[in-house]
Amino acid sequence: MLLQPSATGVIERTRIALRKSAVRRQLQAVAVGKSKMLEVDLDGAGLDVAALVRQISGHRRGSLAQQRLAATFHRSGAEDLVIDQLAAPDANLRARSAQLVGALGMEHAVTSLSPLLGAREPAVQDAAARAMGRLGGTRSADALLRAIRRHGPNRTRIVELARAAPDLFLEAELCAPRRTRARVAVALAAGLRGRRAAVTPLLALLASGSRRERAAGCRALGWIKDTTSLPTIAGCLADGDWRVRMSAAKALVRLGGVVYVPELDVLRSDPNADVQKTARIAVRRLLKPTERQVDWVTQEWAWH
Repeated sequence: MLLQPSATGVIERTRIALRKSAVRRQLQAVAVGKSKMLEVDLDGAGLDVAALVRQISGHRRGSLAQQRLAATFHRSGAEDLVIDQLAAPDANLRARSAQLVGALGMEHAVTSLSPLLGAREPAVQDAAARAMGRLGGTRSADALLRAIRRHGPNRTRIVELARAAPDLFLEAELCAPRRTRARVAVALAAGLRGRRAAVTPLLALLASGSRRERAAGCRALGWIKDTTSLPTIAGCLADGDWRVRMSAAKALVRLGGVVYVPELDVLRSDPNADVQKTARIAVRRLLKPTERQVDWVTQEWAWH
């Protein structure tokens, strides 16, 4: 007698749940030091081993639980399989292996992981970028920066660059001669980090950068919330590029630049419709600070 499709699905989900529970128990035993044995089917359908590792290790880089799990993967030979699968023909295997590299803190796998930052499949690219962010350090940040120069900036690469970069890495890169799209990405990453050490090189971008760099610099300074940059950002309201004017208006809201409402009011008649809309919102937010704020960090990621 053939099972109905619904019954078949229930049985399969139950099997996956049982496998997941068994793997979680193994990983938890290793993480707390009660076991040094591990038998995990990394190819198991529906089983996200990387997610289980992150949950059990507490998402903390270099935690004792993560170190124990990584050591056990190494002893069991599963680590070699993880690295080998980074070059697998199947995109799902590559993405899952990249996630495991990041979850286990396998810094020695950065060289093998780097090519996946330029993979054809967006899911593989994102998994590799997030793994680099979790690994952190100069090698990971360099790999992300190379991918940005070669393949262009996207949101995930920039966010993970901000996460991976060690102290003063981004500030040094802002001062180095680079192609425009790399500098834009570095500026945005520096803003996301929120470190005041980046303020001086970001202000230099506003003075001499390209239009994209000036727009990115305004955003970054707004995210850092350094009020000393208010006059310089306000000066960008008269910039010749509409993207820079719009970014400056948004930054003024984040910095609480209510004194510049008259200048923003002028932009309500700007030739560009997007700038007009942004100026209207900016004036309203500055004059009514208790009103719910627009999260422009997550909404505005185009840098044409």
